[in-house]
Amino acid sequence: MKEEYIIWPISPHTEMKHFILKKYLGAWLPIISRSNKRVIFIDGFAGPGEYKEGNDGSPIIALKALIDHKLELLSEFIFIFIEKEKDRCTHLEQVISKINKPEKANIKFNVKCGEFRDVITKILDDLDGKRMAPTFLFIDPFGFSGVPMEQIKRFMKNKKCEVLITFMLDEMIRFCNLPQNDKNLTELFGSEEWKRITNDSNLSSEERSLGLHNLYLNQLKNVSDITFVRSFKMINQFNKTDYFLFFGTNSLLGLEKMKEAMWSVDPRGKFTFSDATYDPKQTLLFSLGPNYVQLEKEILSEFNKKKVTIEQIDEFVIAKTSYLRKHRKKVLDDLERDKKIKVSCNKKRRIKTYPQNCTEIEFL
Repeated sequence: MKEEYIIWPISPHTEMKHFILKKYLGAWLPIISRSNKRVIFIDGFAGPGEYKEGNDGSPIIALKALIDHKLELLSEFIFIFIEKEKDRCTHLEQVISKINKPEKANIKFNVKCGEFRDVITKILDDLDGKRMAPTFLFIDPFGFSGVPMEQIKRFMKNKKCEVLITFMLDEMIRFCNLPQNDKNLTELFGSEEWKRITNDSNLSSEERSLGLHNLYLNQLKNVSDITFVRSFKMINQFNKTDYFLFFGTNSLLGLEKMKEAMWSVDPRGKFTFSDATYDPKQTLLFSLGPNYVQLEKEILSEFNKKKVTIEQIDEFVIAKTSYLRKHRKKVLDDLERDKKIKVSCNKKRRIKTYPQNCTEIEFL
């Protein structure tokens, strides 16, 4: 295989996708390893491990997220990298061999050369009936074939597992009418409902994109039985939606940490990144930040005339809104100042603080 087919240039939205992955793993690995003797990371479409410009590929980002973290590595960490092209597998092994691993760290890696669906099926078959260690599965295909909803469902039966999926929307819309893609798309969605959306001539392109996005999100929740699902939109240089990242977890803390990673890429909280408008050399001329007015409306709508704990508010903000836990502080500060809420605590409380395990808030 020629070198240009082994490695290729990186795009800005791929850099941001990898930034989200790095940011999340930097939080997830130390948290999950505190209470588990073994932790697993699987990259389903690993690639060669680097890009033409020298940027790290996702396998190296995952390894470095662990190695570069200042934590005591007591758990066993297993990294499984799946890649179908033999030349890319060889290249990836060479790149990994250059990484300096801590002497005392219990880190193992395995490059498996094969199709994702075949390798992950064997892994799940081998673990059938056994307790699976907490595992993060990164599914980042070039297209949309070979990633059946049924496999995600099997994987996510293990409640300590999480998944990050690249959902190649643009390619789906462009090639959905080709007969050979009928089976691939039905497997991807776990349903033939996608046909109704793509064949509806009354839908605009935006409505069609939203329909496929919402269908996949709902299938992850309802078919794969994932408690929390969050998406992030990636727009290409032509200002068209290229793909969505879908994150699935059964952990509220996992959702919170992924939202924090996504907010670090889009500080507006729109969960969007665009190659078309991205300029790394440009200084922002305006301050980006959360829309506190909107968050206040959502909190008031949810808790109107109710008395709830601070934990209930936090769970609502994390699970049901696009905002972060830290954003609710300003909203509650303003509501208390305007006498729209009454805050009580069975411990000594300073104004503008909301201690855990003792704070109740009554919405007036």
